[in-house]
Amino acid sequence: MMSSLYISATGLRTHGEGMASIGNNLANVNTVGFKQSMMLYEDLLSSGVNASSNYVTNMSQCGMGSSVLTNRTLFLQGGFEAGNDPMDLAISGGGFFGVAKDSVLEYTRAGNFRFDKEGNLIDPSGFSLMGHKVTNGVVSAGAEPIKLDLVSDNGEGRMPAKATGFVSLIENLGSTEDRSGGGESPFFSLAANWNGTSETDPLSASQYSHASPITVYDDAGNMHTLTAYFDYVGTSDGKKVYEYVLGVDPASDASAAAGTVGAGLLAAGTLTFSAQGSLEDMTMFNAPSDGNPANLSGWTAASFSADGTPRITANLAGATAAQNISIDFGLEMGGSWSGGYATAADLAANPEGVYAGTGKPARASSCTSYEGASASVSQSQDGYTEGFIQSLAVDGEGYLTGKYSNNQSMQLYRIPLYRFTSQDNLTLEGSNHYSASDEVGAIESGFPGEENFGAIRGQELEQSNVDMAREFTTMITTQRGFQMNSKVITTSDQLLQKALEIKR
Repeated sequence: MMSSLYISATGLRTHGEGMASIGNNLANVNTVGFKQSMMLYEDLLSSGVNASSNYVTNMSQCGMGSSVLTNRTLFLQGGFEAGNDPMDLAISGGGFFGVAKDSVLEYTRAGNFRFDKEGNLIDPSGFSLMGHKVTNGVVSAGAEPIKLDLVSDNGEGRMPAKATGFVSLIENLGSTEDRSGGGESPFFSLAANWNGTSETDPLSASQYSHASPITVYDDAGNMHTLTAYFDYVGTSDGKKVYEYVLGVDPASDASAAAGTVGAGLLAAGTLTFSAQGSLEDMTMFNAPSDGNPANLSGWTAASFSADGTPRITANLAGATAAQNISIDFGLEMGGSWSGGYATAADLAANPEGVYAGTGKPARASSCTSYEGASASVSQSQDGYTEGFIQSLAVDGEGYLTGKYSNNQSMQLYRIPLYRFTSQDNLTLEGSNHYSASDEVGAIESGFPGEENFGAIRGQELEQSNVDMAREFTTMITTQRGFQMNSKVITTSDQLLQKALEIKR
């Protein structure tokens, strides 16, 4: 009878602990990123019981009660709720955010982060979110607390201007009317007609069949208009050739040709199309340095960028230095000219190479010569003016990206996730944090979406994974267990009372 009192007392204590676990789960039903726990019990040592039978085939034992085995954390995925800030983050799948304060690294699933007045991205406990800094598109090897400098000129709050280094001009040249005429060579009539000293446009609308202007930028962020002018030259064996010139407003020319008839003229060349209208070959020559477009010997073959695209050099007013601009008409040049012309004079003297065309491969998007109206199909360039940060966002791969007033975006940090050999051995530290002891085993870091790491959901929060229906069911069974153990105690007490009465 005495043992039954002790045994039931352990049951009361055990079920009381279980009720505490249930209460904690229900108390955190709305806690961001909270993971519910499940209390597991175990029996205590058993004692031997004397048996009168000589035919007992098993041990005769009686249990001595129960105790708490473990309060296991259930790392199941919680639901998602829309956040009210771009820095509300949730993890869909495996992994934890890393947060640090005073050189102490902890882990959390709660992604309710905000920037403080010093630019640190912190959680409500003042721990900074860890991230890998991104510089010119390169992610750093080590993680550090995320901090943005939104004030200084060299900080993340300002994006410096970028000079245009690449221009793509995809055009359809449908006109077969030669409007330029004149000049020493029909392939350079547009260049011969260029007049950089004119009070109006350097080429009148009657001197070309198609023009395609595009805005480009110098290294100071100033805008300039680069215009490609096209005109039909002729057809031979079904192949059509067009001439073109590339130029800017003569007032924007800061080269030695400024103030001359060649002011603003940057390059000239030819485009060769097959009978079906696809681009097969091209030439490009740099404008003479003496500012005389009529000097064909002064037009030298253009050089190539590292990717094999021909490029021009522009000295633009307001810029701090000359800039090279690759010009892409959609043809894979491969860094060499098929005609082998060193100057425009060579082409004028031997134009057969222009019509021969070696059939260089054109990209899926390239200039064409289909019948009909001439038109610009697509244009693009990679320069921009100075910009100031306007908003921030985090994508599924963990990139913290700033969006700027110049319509550009820049990756600033990449947020890593952490996982453990045994996440069940993480230590609860409160404030939605976990710490890692040696019991967790290896700690691995990786980026969202890679290997077995989850993805990050921006402007969302992971909610508590507490299942209230399960908790109330467990509460009922725990309550019943507590009641039954208390009943055993009162019954044992009554038995003891009867035994005392017999003595009297």
